[in-house]
Amino acid sequence: MCQRARNVTVLSCGETGGAGPAGGGTRGRRYVGLYTGPYFDPSAPNNITAQLGTHAYLPCKVRQLSNKSVSWIRRRDAHILTVDRFTFIADERFQAFLVEATDTWTLQVKYVQARDAGVYECQVGTEPKMSHFVQLNVAGSTVSLKCVITQALEEPAYIFWYHGAERVLNYRRGLRDIRVERLAPDTTLSHLVLHNPVREDSGNYSCAPSNLDSASVMLHVLSEQPAAMQHGNSALRSSPSLALAALSWLAAGTAAPVATASLISRALLRLLVILSMALVLPYVLVSLIESKC
Repeated sequence: MCQRARNVTVLSCGETGGAGPAGGGTRGRRYVGLYTGPYFDPSAPNNITAQLGTHAYLPCKVRQLSNKSVSWIRRRDAHILTVDRFTFIADERFQAFLVEATDTWTLQVKYVQARDAGVYECQVGTEPKMSHFVQLNVAGSTVSLKCVITQALEEPAYIFWYHGAERVLNYRRGLRDIRVERLAPDTTLSHLVLHNPVREDSGNYSCAPSNLDSASVMLHVLSEQPAAMQHGNSALRSSPSLALAALSWLAAGTAAPVATASLISRALLRLLVILSMALVLPYVLVSLIESKC
């Protein structure tokens, strides 16, 4: 059986076949992967995915490092980011630290941006140099704009979306998607999805059905944040009612809030009742006073 050599780490043990003096099939054993110096732990991941705007952690697990230095290098421009705990880039988002319990030198990238995606090299200062490569993938954000038409007896022939004065078209696959659903006999939903929005996507978005006035919402995209953000409330334009809601969430599986047609209908109904009472009540009071006189 394979045994561990003294003061030497054994990753695996194998067999070699060979002929003995008599040409027979005797087998000898040899050690495979004996390291007397630093080596990379093969169990460390080499493919990391981080959500846009979050923190990424790239691990480099080095065994038997002794007094050798560990550097992190960005491959796309060969820029040395860190050497041990020292940082050699003006971008303060990059930092390296050691987790001694696992012999892991980790490169931290704060507030990940799309341009951070790529290959990073963990290099050990041996002669010759030893390198371990980690691929960083950046997942983008998604913004969802929903236009809900309720209490409409007829489905609109079309629903157009506008960004400012420019009509939003559906041909930019992978960047924009437009879907229309008939949720109920009197309810239609139009859904505009912006994938990986940038600052240029900020602005006023309008939903314009064929048989109603448009509703609009203002969208703000902050490039340093994980997702786009929207300001403003849902807009009521006419009856049948039209409401536009802007929702945002992360693309990596975070649950998104849902504005259902029934909830919007109830809220709009209450608003209409309150407005009606406010308009009718003065006339009722005047009529009562006149009748008493």
